[in-house]
Amino acid sequence: MNWNDHFEKALASARELQRTVGEAALKANEQLQPLIAESVKHAADLQATLAKHATETGTIAQQQTQVAMQRVGEFIKTGSDAMRQSADQARATAQRMTEQSRQVMQATTDAMTKAARDSQQTPPGEKPQT
Repeated sequence: MNWNDHFEKALASARELQRTVGEAALKANEQLQPLIAESVKHAADLQATLAKHATETGTIAQQQTQVAMQRVGEFIKTGSDAMRQSADQARATAQRMTEQSRQVMQATTDAMTKAARDSQQTPPGEKPQT
């Protein structure tokens, strides 16, 4: 998988994560559970993509990727907690997840953009500066 594929996959996962969380925040509790579970799945997919991306980038991009991975980890934990809560608690948690999904999207975009800038400044065949 090349860099552009990683970039597109990461952003697509982040967009899907944000979309499903937005839907979850608007649904009743019985409808929340499947959407929260789907959001957590998208977050796990994004986490796997970011982990692969981190191994292929320079130090600065790796640091930003780690921030994105931390945000995704927090999101997964919150989503897992929400699936065990009552309706009122789940709605409040879904709102927190909506904010976290915005942070995940921003951190992912920052990490992927930094990696893109690094790759444009690195001569072909050389690894980015670490």
